Amino acid sequence: MKKPILSLLACTFFAGCGGDETTASTAEPAPALSKTAAVEMTPVQRGAKIYARCRACHTLDEGGRHKVGPNLWDIYGSKSGSKEGFAYSKAMKAANIVWDDETMDGYLKRPSAFMPGNKMTFIGLKKQEDRDAVQAYMKSETTP
Repeated sequence: MKKPILSLLACTFFAGCGGDETTASTAEPAPALSKTAAVEMTPVQRGAKIYARCRACHTLDEGGRHKVGPNLWDIYGSKSGSKEGFAYSKAMKAANIVWDDETMDGYLKRPSAFMPGNKMTFIGLKKQEDRDAVQAYMKSETTP
């Protein structure tokens, strides 16, 4: 009885993160924003809606715990693979980049292409406006 529940939980977890390219098409898509709703929202509000799928793996609050992914408090301006207490991939540790608008945009667009060998299974955000909105939200929530 426990095995089906664990399988269901694992599928639900990876669907929330976007999965890899082979599972992304089977993952449930994020709720679509109507054109009217998207126009009425600020970039930060829109980013919060899009970021909701990231919450399964990341926390944003100061002193927040690491989950499957690291806590992202004060991420902008920090060096890749530097959050204390998180087990980063070799690729992330070796990347030696500083997270800014440009590097975060590249990573959010397609993590596997931006940094081959990283452990993040999220497939990425294709639309520039989605990446911009997520960054606006992340900055509003993670900047000291």
